[in-house]
Amino acid sequence: METYIVLALLLTLFQSWLIPMAIDIKNLHWMMGVRDSSPSASILLKRARRASLNLHESLAPFLALVLASMYLEIDNTAYACWWLILRVVHGVTYLIGVPYVRTLAFIGSILCLAAMAMALL
Repeated sequence: METYIVLALLLTLFQSWLIPMAIDIKNLHWMMGVRDSSPSASILLKRARRASLNLHESLAPFLALVLASMYLEIDNTAYACWWLILRVVHGVTYLIGVPYVRTLAFIGSILCLAAMAMALL
């Protein structure tokens, strides 16, 4: 389960920092400066930011459930793995603009969290 914590945190770093930075690399001077004014964001950058915010909303419950599973010695490995896969699918489909698959991946990830919680009861 420790592996899934590390992978989730790497996904968060990748999705919250590296992807938006790569998309907005043309504004590197602004990113390195004091950021007093904001350049206009592209549609792709806006999608990346929304996907990142969505991941952040789901990350805390995931980490809490994984840590509780480890503490209580309950095997939630399959649900943690599927949560991570679905979050990657969600992020990718958000970026490329695939609405229904994105929504199904989001719902699937929430169901994984619910299954992890139920296993703890």
